[in-house]
Amino acid sequence: MRKNPSSLPPPLPPLSPPSFSSSPPLLHSTISAWSLSSGHQTDLLLRVQGTCFRLHKDRIISRSSYLKRHLTNLTEFTLSPPLNITPHTFAAIAEFCYSSRVHLTPNNVAAIRTAAGLLGMTDSRGYDGENLCHVAESYFNRIVGIDQEYASVVLRSCMALLPEAETTASLVSRCIEALVWDDYDGHDIDATCLNVVVEIRPQDFQSVVDSINARLPHHDVLYRMIDLYFKENKNGKLTEEQKSQLCNSIDCTKLSPPVLMECVQNPRVPLRFIVRAMLVEHLNTRRSIAVAAAASGGNQQDERESLGDILRRDSARRQTAQLKEAMDSTCSRIQSLEKELNGMRKILLDHHAADAEQQERKLNALNSERSASFHVMPAAAEERKIGRGGRGSVSSSALMYDGESGTPRMTKSLRQRLMSGLKNAFHRKSL
Repeated sequence: MRKNPSSLPPPLPPLSPPSFSSSPPLLHSTISAWSLSSGHQTDLLLRVQGTCFRLHKDRIISRSSYLKRHLTNLTEFTLSPPLNITPHTFAAIAEFCYSSRVHLTPNNVAAIRTAAGLLGMTDSRGYDGENLCHVAESYFNRIVGIDQEYASVVLRSCMALLPEAETTASLVSRCIEALVWDDYDGHDIDATCLNVVVEIRPQDFQSVVDSINARLPHHDVLYRMIDLYFKENKNGKLTEEQKSQLCNSIDCTKLSPPVLMECVQNPRVPLRFIVRAMLVEHLNTRRSIAVAAAASGGNQQDERESLGDILRRDSARRQTAQLKEAMDSTCSRIQSLEKELNGMRKILLDHHAADAEQQERKLNALNSERSASFHVMPAAAEERKIGRGGRGSVSSSALMYDGESGTPRMTKSLRQRLMSGLKNAFHRKSL
């Protein structure tokens, strides 16, 4: 029996095309144009954080060594962590794979440069000598090097891309270098532009610090940045071990004299780093004093001194006096630290002694209680024992202690029972 057509379920709707992030019309038109020109339809379904991209496999693997390794025998693939790539960023990358064009801005150059590095988009053979890493790198250097405002925008955009933004292309450290190096005069650095670094996680901040250590010939910038990080994370976010690791990245011999003096007086840095800075400061001070003394002695041997020689000698003397003053300040700082350490050591020793004394008192009290429990019997317990013994024990009920003489005596009831027993025995015997 044939069913009524009206009773049949409605036909299924056609499958909707996958959604695209970024600019769907532009990317979709680019892919469609490529399909018409090549005569091939899309043969790859690639997912990025839940968004689907239908692409031509040969166009993608020809530009990305990473995808070439993973898509050789696949028609579907998912880009998942640890790849830090968003659908919006991948849409721009896919556009470049088809047209060799990419729209770069200060807000997206860090994301595209990082993604290009993760995907291995460094091969330029057959594509006009350009690859995405090179294009993004050129744009980054151009805008970061000419405008600090652009460098700040790129630096802020890198925060969500760590640690990949630093491990693939050192983007964070290069932005910091561009922000502070132009203003560096060997004496002072404005670290307010680095406030964004306090948002970095400690493990990511360590990688940025290591990169800056290898890039900068002077470490004043590095010290300012680490000190700012300590100042803004003073509520227990950093452990002492993490602080020590960060300070180990600072080369005290690459610090300017004012910054080195500041390190010695800084209570936020670990004590080990303070001692290292003091040693370097003493070494520099002694070297400067020796040079100044040699210059002064040489001028004194010259009988015919010019005005310039006299001025240089006076300047050397003033510098020597300043260096001696700095050395005295450093010695005072060392003495105060030694006093603090001795005070802390005394507090610890007193605390341990008090604990030991308290433990000894507790042990003695416990031993006394145990001794009393074994050798002292309460009066009530003694009376109960005597009462129990009166039921059948002659030794406990027949003897009583005389209050005056302290000698035991027989109770009256017992004496009467003995006399009665003897009388009965003699009576039976007489019978």
